[in-house]
Amino acid sequence: MIFAALVAVGFFAGGALLAADAWQRAWRPPLWTAFEQMARVQRAQAEADGRRLPEDDEAFAVVEGVLRSDASLGASGASLSIDVDAMAEQDGREGRQRQERPNGRDAGSATAVAEGISGGVAVTVVGSLAAERLGDWRAGRRVRVPVTLRRPSRYLDPGVPDHERDLARRGTRLVGTVKSGALVELLARGGWFAEAMAASRSVARRAIADGVGRWSTRSGAIVAAIVLGDRAGLDEEVQQRLQEAGTYHVIAISGGNIAILAGLLLGAFRLAGWLGRTAMLSSIAVLLAYATLVGHGASVDRATLMAVVYFGARAADLRSPPLNALALVAAMLVAADPLSVAEPAFVLTFGATLAILTIVPAITKTAAAESAEAAKQKQYISAPSAISALASFLRPMFFASVAAEALLFPVGALTFSRVTFAGLALNFLAIPMMGVAQIAGMAVVPLALVSRTLAAGAGWIAHVGAAGLVWSAELVRFAPALTYRVAPPPSIAVCLYYAAAAVCWLCTTGDARSRLAWPHRRAITRWGAGLAVAAAIWILADPRTLAASRGDGRLHVTFLDVGQGDSAFVVFPHGSTLLVDAGGLSASSSFDIGDRVVAPVLRGAGFRRIDYVALTHGDPDHIGGAASIVREFRPREVWEGIPVPRSDPLTRLRVAVQAGGARWANVYRGDRVAVDEVDVIARHPAPADWERQKVRNDDSLVLELRWRDVSVVLTGDIGRAVEPSVASAIPPARLRVVKIPHHASLTSSTPAFVAALRPQVAIASAGRANHFGHPVPEILDRYRSIGAEIFRTDQDGAVTLTTDGASIEVHTFTGRTTFVP
Repeated sequence: MIFAALVAVGFFAGGALLAADAWQRAWRPPLWTAFEQMARVQRAQAEADGRRLPEDDEAFAVVEGVLRSDASLGASGASLSIDVDAMAEQDGREGRQRQERPNGRDAGSATAVAEGISGGVAVTVVGSLAAERLGDWRAGRRVRVPVTLRRPSRYLDPGVPDHERDLARRGTRLVGTVKSGALVELLARGGWFAEAMAASRSVARRAIADGVGRWSTRSGAIVAAIVLGDRAGLDEEVQQRLQEAGTYHVIAISGGNIAILAGLLLGAFRLAGWLGRTAMLSSIAVLLAYATLVGHGASVDRATLMAVVYFGARAADLRSPPLNALALVAAMLVAADPLSVAEPAFVLTFGATLAILTIVPAITKTAAAESAEAAKQKQYISAPSAISALASFLRPMFFASVAAEALLFPVGALTFSRVTFAGLALNFLAIPMMGVAQIAGMAVVPLALVSRTLAAGAGWIAHVGAAGLVWSAELVRFAPALTYRVAPPPSIAVCLYYAAAAVCWLCTTGDARSRLAWPHRRAITRWGAGLAVAAAIWILADPRTLAASRGDGRLHVTFLDVGQGDSAFVVFPHGSTLLVDAGGLSASSSFDIGDRVVAPVLRGAGFRRIDYVALTHGDPDHIGGAASIVREFRPREVWEGIPVPRSDPLTRLRVAVQAGGARWANVYRGDRVAVDEVDVIARHPAPADWERQKVRNDDSLVLELRWRDVSVVLTGDIGRAVEPSVASAIPPARLRVVKIPHHASLTSSTPAFVAALRPQVAIASAGRANHFGHPVPEILDRYRSIGAEIFRTDQDGAVTLTTDGASIEVHTFTGRTTFVP
């Protein structure tokens, strides 16, 4: 036992050292070092020329490298993933370049800037030419691209995942933008095998688009995702439905897809009477070719390696327990990529497989023993053969689903902030529908080479499977309580759940069962089961929600880091809540600020429903995430200022709010409401005397929170034209906090306005590396000149102020703090 413990400790220590080294290489590859150097040089040049560049690192460069995967087309443009091995510094004004290759030799006439360039870059190519040239950008080909490089988007808020670190773990350290597809230079094609695979993928995409897409564009996109792993054509609504239903895994190429293909291969060989070593080795070759065809994603490689180990063991006539094979595959993957253990998909894949391999056989064996015993006692009533066969087929599937859900729901809550029990039932529909869509979708490709009519017939079958998959997800709408969002649970609750479950399992199986007397085993099992249930309730119910709903007697205002936008979350002394705006401009149109940034902060604060939402005005950087917030947190009231009837986003929001039974109200200057003894007062705008045709910054709803000696002014995007009337409406206060108007732009914060409000604390909400120049240094200096301490969401992350009405404490996500007595 001691030796085993020492071995385990040794393996853990070795794995930790490997992971630390792998993370250092992923976080600071040579590409990053060269990027930092270029950014510093270009910033110095800009300052010398009297120009301003964004304060966050950004560099103009020419990168050269090999495409990791085929280009995909999205709403923002074409996406390229490039494994960079050469880099040139580019002057953003004159186009001067300095090229450096891995061997250190200069590719041009200028001086080299770095050596040993390597690292991954995700590039978005904008413009109409991107779609036309999509077929030229295939995996394995070499390209040269002039690109604006920058760090990936990151949001420094409590409870929000670090997207930059996630990308680094997967090999992408920088992102960038190319102005036109005409600027992407194709230098060389890939090897013959890579070109053959790329051509095959192109043929398969066209065949699926024609054979399945003729019946439904959505079904064509789903089948392409299932068969080829190409999810570029999936619309956001379908993905959201499947995620809520807990069946999103079926459209990602993973264990299920590889298992179906492996089953088809075994079935074909069995029909041919060819199940020897050659058949196993042939199956391995086909699976490896398929993994290459679909792009070698991490989930594909995991599932393929499992199948290869299985077929390899069969070919060598090895009879090893399944758990040994699972452990071997996991060890091989971790040795190859130590950072894979931090990937949620890795944990989910091996966790689900572990649950199925350990629990299902035991339950199936027990059920068989009980049936045999009942038959002996003549208590078994035979059922019709069809029903009996169906029950025998469904029972293991149900046990597998229950086992996987029970083992993995804490991981889902911790990683995705979602708990869904709908998958227990819906997997009975979703998995067969996925199987139909995959098998028919695979058949479409070869049939398209023979007959377009036959391909259309197989495409219709695939369409039925895809449509059935989406339809099954719709059933969640009839029982919404089966899926809901939660805050990531504390690590202690997750550890307690798994420790208690492990104790229960060990006491009912293996050596512990024979070594422990029954009374002891029963007592330990009961205690373990009780602790597991308590931990599960802790994860599902989250005791923090009860404490949050009562408040702590203080006023809290958190200015969220939402990039280039505004959002402030207010928690009143007795637990009432107000969200002012939920916006932010993202580099990707598919990135929902409300769902991915604002909602995690609200959940982490312990709230599953909020009382009020105030929309200062209808610009997307203020209301872009409001739809998700309204859908999940069901506010009781939503406020806006002057209505804009022709604003589609505001109209859609109003319809959604009213459909949910909440009140939509227009709020004007002088309106006030007391919330937990805090006065919430509208200082702007006045009622309009003409109908607005479009959203205007100067119509922003300005709110003041007044509690005892403290005043907090939330200014929206008002400009200098209306600042005098706003300033005159706000009485003096001993302690004042101001959200600087319009992201601290030159259009706002006149000296008179700043002098009239005289805040002790001023917060600028702006995005990193934004090209508006926000916040403007002159404006920040204007607030500093009257003694205000400045906080910036682009540098400090989320800024939270806490007050008892007599003093103010400010702390930021990055650890900066201040106290105003």
